[in-house]
Amino acid sequence: MNTILVILILGIGGIIVVFNWYSIFASHRLNRHVSAVPILGGLLLFFGLLGFEQTSSYAWAGFFIDYGTLILLIAIPTIVREIWSTSSFNQLHRFVSDANGRRDDIRLFKRGKCTIETSYDPPVPSNEHGALAVSQSRVGSWRGGGGRFYLEKYAGDRILKIVNQDGEYITEEENYPETNEFQHDRLGKLSLKQIT
Repeated sequence: MNTILVILILGIGGIIVVFNWYSIFASHRLNRHVSAVPILGGLLLFFGLLGFEQTSSYAWAGFFIDYGTLILLIAIPTIVREIWSTSSFNQLHRFVSDANGRRDDIRLFKRGKCTIETSYDPPVPSNEHGALAVSQSRVGSWRGGGGRFYLEKYAGDRILKIVNQDGEYITEEENYPETNEFQHDRLGKLSLKQIT
C-alpha cells in the first residue's frame, strides 16, 4: 500500500511538472502569460522520491525539476527585496488625505520607491460594466525634497506633484487622461496631511 501511495504521489507530481514546463510553450503560442503552479509539483516529487530507498538521497532534485518551483526559488531574493524596500524601516515620508468618502495614503521610501493606496467608502463606479472600486494600490518612483515631491511611473506617463503651499501639501497631476469617463483614480487637487 505504501508503494502504491508513493507511486501515486510521484505520478501526480510528474503531471504537474509536465504542465508547468508546458506553460512556457503555451505562453509563447497564445501570446499571453500562462502561469505555472509553484511549489506543489516540486513538493510532490520530493516526497515521492523520498519514498524509495534508491532515490531518497536525490529527493531534493524534485524542487529543481519543477519549473513552477524553480522560478519561485529564483524569484525569492527579488520578492524579499521588494518587501523590504516598502517596509516601515525604509519609509521617509507619508502623506494622507481623507475627504468625501475617499482616503489616499502616499508613502515615499528610500531608493526612490513610492506606494499610493486609495480606498473608497462607499465604493465608487469604476467602469462602464458597473464595477465598483473599493480600493486600489499603485507602485512608482519619486524624487525631490524640501517641500516638493514628484511621483512617476505609478500609472503610465502620469506625474504627481506634491507641493508645500504655506504649510499645507497640495497635489497636482499631469498627463491624466481627460477622456476617462470614470475619474475615481485621479490624484490631483488633494489636500494632504504629512504624517512622517
